[in-house]
Formats: sequence, C-alpha cells, structure tokens
Amino acid sequence: MIGTQQAPQRRDALRNRDAILDAARALFAQSGDVPMCEVARHAGVGQGTLYRHFPDRMDLAGALLAEEIEDHEQLAAEHTGDPDAFFVLLRRMVESAVRCRLLTELARLGERGPSELDRHRRRLRNLMRRPMRDAKAAGTLRSDVTIDDVFLVLAMVKGALGQVDAASAGPATAGRALAIVLAGLSPSEQPA
Repeated sequence: MIGTQQAPQRRDALRNRDAILDAARALFAQSGDVPMCEVARHAGVGQGTLYRHFPDRMDLAGALLAEEIEDHEQLAAEHTGDPDAFFVLLRRMVESAVRCRLLTELARLGERGPSELDRHRRRLRNLMRRPMRDAKAAGTLRSDVTIDDVFLVLAMVKGALGQVDAASAGPATAGRALAIVLAGLSPSEQPA
C-alpha cells in the first residue's frame, strides 16, 4: 500500500516542479525582479511547495539556466558531424539570449550567480569546440575564430538587446545583430 502512495506523490512532485519552472520561465522573461510568491501563484502551488523545490530565486534561476544548456546539448547531439552545427548552435544561443535575458541578468547579479554562470559557460565552451573545429575544416568558419569569440558574439547581441524592449523588438534586433556578426565570421571576410 505504501508503494502505491509514493508513486503518485512523486508524479505530483514532478508536476509541481515543472509548473514552477514554467511559471518562472514566463515571469522571468518579463522581469528579473519577480517575487517568489508570484512564481508560486502563477504555478498554482503553495509557497511551501515552491521553497521545497527551490529555496531561493538563485536556485530557481540556476535550474532554468541548466534547462537551457541541456537544450543546447541535445541540439548539438542531433547535429553531430554536421558542418553547419556551429551555426545552428550559435543561432540557438542567440535565441536563448533573447528568451532568457533577464534570467541571466538575475543569475549574474546573485550571490551564487558568477559560479553558476561560470559552470554553464564551461559547458557551452565544451559544447562548441567540436562544431567549431568541424566548421573550420569545412571552410564555413574563419580559421582564427576562437571559443572566446563565441562569447563575444553573445555579449554583442546582449548589448544590442539592451537597447530595445525584449518582448517586442528583441528577436528582430538579435536576428539583425547575428546576421551582421555572421558576415564577419565568414572565411571571405578573414584578414590576410
């Protein structure tokens, strides 16, 4: 009897966690300054349930950022061996920057944020190494582009996003900034 009671509780716990993450993702897309009680309300759970899963906003932000990285890792696995994988991943990273702009700012400003962001950054670095090597070998990426340049591109896009309202103009601005940057990453633009 106890075994049958534990399974539904576990499913409920997973469902509650997913509801919390969904609510937080939607709310953090609009503002980095969202009270935890608002996340609980939007998720349809009590504050005790919220705090059992995520003791504070930094834990919640970290979980959302980890999901983004896992999404990138899955995309990389789907494109293994594809010479365009570097550009597919870079585009997804830019889309993620638009979607998670305020979330990454929250994580950056938090007490544990820098170490959490450093860990995610290392995962992205490792993820981009092989696709970058493959793109260079295929001749679709300048030979002097480095992993640091990927983060420079993301910083440039985030800077462009800082000039517009993310909800309305963010995707178009990020797309235009990326198009300009991609032209500079092309081997035809490589200095002699």
